[in-house]
Amino acid sequence: MNLETLRSILQSLLISVAIYPVVLLGVWGLIALGALATDMHMPTDTMPLVYGLVFAVLTVALIDLLGVASVVLALVASANLIEYAQLLVPGRSASAIDFIAGLAGVVVAAVLVWTARTLVQRHHPE
Repeated sequence: MNLETLRSILQSLLISVAIYPVVLLGVWGLIALGALATDMHMPTDTMPLVYGLVFAVLTVALIDLLGVASVVLALVASANLIEYAQLLVPGRSASAIDFIAGLAGVVVAAVLVWTARTLVQRHHPE
């Protein structure tokens, strides 16, 4: 492994570590805003936060393969379908907070990817 490859790997790792708290705070903030806007109580368990982080990771992972609009629309639709599907499972119910968490994860990750690309293009125009 050459020095340039190692530098690239370490740079990606540092960016991931730096972005994680931003995603976490952004998802939590959007869940709180959604709970406030819908007059619901902020959830006391961590499942909605985990749900939002999963959707954020999916957004970042798929955005280069499918494009921003496709990923955002597909993941928002799937978050909605997951909640509707839970109506059919005995003992489960749909949760607006879980849907808001998924939506928050998609929005925060898409904004971070867009911001990062804009900054990179600004500093390294082709």
